[in-house]
Amino acid sequence: MKYKFIAVFIWLFVFAGCSKTATEYFELAEESLNEDQVEIAIENLEVLIGKYPQDSLAALAQYKLAAIHLNWKNDLSAGFSALEKTVNEYGSSPQAKQAQKEIVGFPEWILNQSESLRKRKMVKESLGHLMYLTEKYSNHRITPKGQYLIGDIYMNDLRDFNTAIQEYRKVSEKHKGSDQEPHAQFMIGYIFANVINDFESARIEYETFLKMYPEHELVPSVQFEIEYLGKNINEIPALKHITS
Repeated sequence: MKYKFIAVFIWLFVFAGCSKTATEYFELAEESLNEDQVEIAIENLEVLIGKYPQDSLAALAQYKLAAIHLNWKNDLSAGFSALEKTVNEYGSSPQAKQAQKEIVGFPEWILNQSESLRKRKMVKESLGHLMYLTEKYSNHRITPKGQYLIGDIYMNDLRDFNTAIQEYRKVSEKHKGSDQEPHAQFMIGYIFANVINDFESARIEYETFLKMYPEHELVPSVQFEIEYLGKNINEIPALKHITS
């Protein structure tokens, strides 16, 4: 009986020693983030929420999960779900109010984050954000810009010109009447003319531009391109000084 009592005492002592407060779990998560141990941070926050759902730190932990998924892991689906959970489960908290604002502005945030990622040379992640935007918010006012930027990334960052043409075409196919539509049409002609050297296709695309957007500011550029299709730079008077 004595040994049984000692065993129970030891078990209770160990259990009490292993049990952490909500504050301790949150602090551990913060420390893990500072050391780039993202998965451990997520684990500690999830344990906090599971063990102490009524604690004042639970709402902050749930909101922190959204920030980690969005800013550390670049996981838009998980991040958005975490924002929704913050609102649905902690509706009266300051974090829920902030999460609701971020949900409303999520498309704009995606676009801005994509541009930030691209500047940091995280092209794959940038492209993933834009594709998410065009898929989940196909009718949003900023989505045409997102679609245009997909073409721009394929052209200038990935140098995949055939895919760039395909993505530029989606601007006119899916977002007719947008500000980006004429620019995308111009870029298709530009790639054919100056990158692929398919001058006949370039002429077709440029002439299509002139028919569709006769008053656009790019018309002089298109006319210039048509006039000197396939010409060497030395054969273009306006540019000859560059090589002289």
